[in-house]
Amino acid sequence: MISKLLFATTLLFITFSSHAEVVSETLIILQQDGRSFLQQRTIRSHRYRYDFYVDKSIGQDDFVVIDPQQYSWIEDDEKENLLHFDTGSFSVTYTGAFTNNVSVDKEGVFTFNSWDQQQSENGHYGMWNTPENFARFVYTWVVPESIQIIDFKSNREGQWVSRSNSVSLIIEDDNDITITIRYREKDTDKDSIIDRLDKCPGTLKGASVNVTGCEKDDDKDGVINRLDQCLLTHKVARVDATGCALDSDNDGVPDHVDQCIGSKKAVMVNTKGCELDSDLDGVINRFDRCLNTKRNALVDQKGCELDFDGDGVINSKDKCSHTIKGAEVDFKGCVLDKDKDGVFDSNDKCPATLRGVIVNADGCELDTDNDGVVDISDRCPDTAASVEVDFFGCEIDTDNDGVSDSRDSCPESNEGVTVKSDGCEIDTDADGIVDSNDQCPETKPEINIDINGCELDGD
Repeated sequence: MISKLLFATTLLFITFSSHAEVVSETLIILQQDGRSFLQQRTIRSHRYRYDFYVDKSIGQDDFVVIDPQQYSWIEDDEKENLLHFDTGSFSVTYTGAFTNNVSVDKEGVFTFNSWDQQQSENGHYGMWNTPENFARFVYTWVVPESIQIIDFKSNREGQWVSRSNSVSLIIEDDNDITITIRYREKDTDKDSIIDRLDKCPGTLKGASVNVTGCEKDDDKDGVINRLDQCLLTHKVARVDATGCALDSDNDGVPDHVDQCIGSKKAVMVNTKGCELDSDLDGVINRFDRCLNTKRNALVDQKGCELDFDGDGVINSKDKCSHTIKGAEVDFKGCVLDKDKDGVFDSNDKCPATLRGVIVNADGCELDTDNDGVVDISDRCPDTAASVEVDFFGCEIDTDNDGVSDSRDSCPESNEGVTVKSDGCEIDTDADGIVDSNDQCPETKPEINIDINGCELDGD
């Protein structure tokens, strides 16, 4: 009589000579990928021979343990390889992978079916034995901690025993057994990322996670979106517990762009976190007494433009930047010259000179003959030095005889008398009596005369 057992990708062919109970024990240790496995199969009976068939996909090198070690390996068949034992009891352990009998849906749920829907020639299917039923059939799956068994069922009644990471089916006196097991990789926190790939397996329920199963941190600042109050933090910024960029000096400018970390509290700062310098003169507003200095102007420590010559007119407006210290200047920074005569007021001894007149180095009108009367008013511009002159700059002629006092030998000539070049009245007959008093103006020379200029009369 011939007995044949079909299991997953393996076939078990049994030959016996007398009736004996068959106990089948199968242990499948599933690997983390949900397909690979390590399988141990044990048959216990009192038969004298067993032929164990396996798929062509299972080679002799895939067996980890074969007990007893006296066996034959035969590869003659096109579909199956044969492991022959000259005993009715044996145990084998081998590795393999589920292919056609495991499917995965879009939700990541694996479904294992032990039967490929093909009946054997003798009408048996699934996991079967012939000619009698299995006296006891034990079938166990052990799965990794990362895999969760969802449900399981069999076409035959039996006892299912489920533990934390294993499930077992025990059936007695039955045959043609099919088994379906549904399982999936665990997702402990229900975030749709399986535990094996989940770097954050304790994510809060409903939290939005990334592909690693960790709550999203869109700006990569180390603070998850749920707790991040600043979701667009710059990638180089250091952040606080709220996910906002650090601002050590509380000036409103985050540290990663703040070029003046440590600004005083409550001071106004620019976009770089530095105290405002509105006129960009290098002196911050807090110390700047001249907040509207022109661009590029040289300033002092108070932020005011320099006044090189100290005349009170800043350099940018000073047309005369080297004014003598102490000089009075106009709004252009040039020394004042009110009468516009070319002599600065500070040196001008005649600061009210009429426009257009020629002046000397003192700013006064010229007086060529130095007589105290300026040329423009001097009717006698060539008066000799030290000569007393009148208002018009001419020498004084006290008796108005036309001969100036400096040349007048007779400075008190009567008005209207004719005088000669020395300012004395004329004495035509040279008798010593001027013509204006001479009653005899033509007396002959050397004649004695009286006081009236007439010749003496002896009587």
